[in-house]
Amino acid sequence: MTEPRHRIFLKASRVHISEGSGGDKDSAWADIDPDNVHHLRHVLRLGPGAMIRIFDGSGSEYEARIVDSKPRRMTARILGSIKPETESPLRITLAQALIKEDNFDRILTSCTELGCACFIPLITRRTVVKTRKADLTGKMRRWDKILERAAAQSGRVKVPEIDAPRNLAEFLAEDRPGLKLILSPKKGESGISRIFDEKERIKELVIISGPEGGLEDDEERLAIDSGYHAISLGPRILRAETAGAAAIALIQYLIGDVD
Repeated sequence: MTEPRHRIFLKASRVHISEGSGGDKDSAWADIDPDNVHHLRHVLRLGPGAMIRIFDGSGSEYEARIVDSKPRRMTARILGSIKPETESPLRITLAQALIKEDNFDRILTSCTELGCACFIPLITRRTVVKTRKADLTGKMRRWDKILERAAAQSGRVKVPEIDAPRNLAEFLAEDRPGLKLILSPKKGESGISRIFDEKERIKELVIISGPEGGLEDDEERLAIDSGYHAISLGPRILRAETAGAAAIALIQYLIGDVD
């Protein structure tokens, strides 16, 4: 059988697998949503007979063949399933200060590829991006789509969560489990590897990464007083859209995606 090359995310409600089907493949099928239909039909030029892979956030991935194609709806027959081991053993939450739209999109994409499980957009004093309530629903929908595409491209079987933006003080008042880190460009702070010397059983982490220009001193102090460890990624100053991804890559190397 030809290896499917194209991978899409569907909500679990669109994947139908009958219990006790007795191996009847016709009873396992997927109803593909209009956004994915457009991409498959008009961008990839796929139609009946084409093989695709589907994941629905359950941890499973399904091999499927398109059997019916219409302008706004496709049906695919599910032929089999696997459970790829592509998720990180760590639950990493990145609390990222909002930055210019294209750069924030890059953070969502690269950190999803690196295994981030949850994103929390933060509003800080130096945040220049406006978050009007009237625009928030559309912005959240757009971020969800970016995360779905990044998860599909990187072979993940779960799509990261993303919360609504909130200000830094509100976020720090929340009781969050796990090791808490704040990325600091200041010299003299602990290097990231030192934090993990005695922490081999870490399962959850929360990382705060600032906006263009960084967090103000009293914002960083408030985070430290709230239980966050200030860590440095080295002697060079990283851009706002680079720091979070660099930190997650190092953490995955040190205690996450390791043999």
